[in-house]
Amino acid sequence: MSTPSTPSTPSSESAAPESVAPENVAPSSGGDSSAGQQDPESQPAPVGQPAPAAPPSRYSLGTFPNMIRSMVVIGLFVLALVAIVPRITSVERPAVDAAGKAAQVAAQTSLTVLVPQGLGKGWVPTVATYMPGSDQVPTFTTVWTTPSGADIALKQAAGATPGWVNRSVNDGVAAGTVTVSGRSFEKFVASSVNQIAYVAKGSGPKGVTVVASGTAPEDELKAFVAALAPVKPAAGVTPVPSKTTG
Repeated sequence: MSTPSTPSTPSSESAAPESVAPENVAPSSGGDSSAGQQDPESQPAPVGQPAPAAPPSRYSLGTFPNMIRSMVVIGLFVLALVAIVPRITSVERPAVDAAGKAAQVAAQTSLTVLVPQGLGKGWVPTVATYMPGSDQVPTFTTVWTTPSGADIALKQAAGATPGWVNRSVNDGVAAGTVTVSGRSFEKFVASSVNQIAYVAKGSGPKGVTVVASGTAPEDELKAFVAALAPVKPAAGVTPVPSKTTG
């Protein structure tokens, strides 16, 4: 007699599927209903609608009194800066050796060259040149700063032409003669530039015409020409023949 066979264990494929909780099953009414709900204020804005803009700050709007107060503060700040920043009213030019240059010119040209001597404090030579001037006349020019802060130009040339004289006095009008320290000068006044000039004309080919002009007070101009004296030619300088250019 045959023994009945033992029933085989069912395979895993034939096992009953596990139960899965439904995804959209609402929570039971017996629990806390607020646990499954979100705060309406924390929910994102609906798609397609812009988020509400924050209200502007009342401080950014500004008012007319606030603007006036700001402008006053800025103006006071600017005035304070202007008050503490130093301002340059004039540029001081360095002094030059006018007497040394005059001595060289006197030795080169064999002419009598004048410079003021013994003027005292406050008189500063700032220019000393020898080059062709008006009408290509070789001219020795010096410029001096006066104690009042004005300038006096001294021009000297042999064989000066009328055009050279007119330009040296800034086309001034003759206003008589002036005698300073026993020396006679023709006076010219150029009112358009507030300039006075004293002119002593030389005679002959070696005669040197002297023009002292400037916007300085006339008493300073007189003191300047009163101090004019010939310089001693520099030693070791060989005289050179004068050249006339056309």
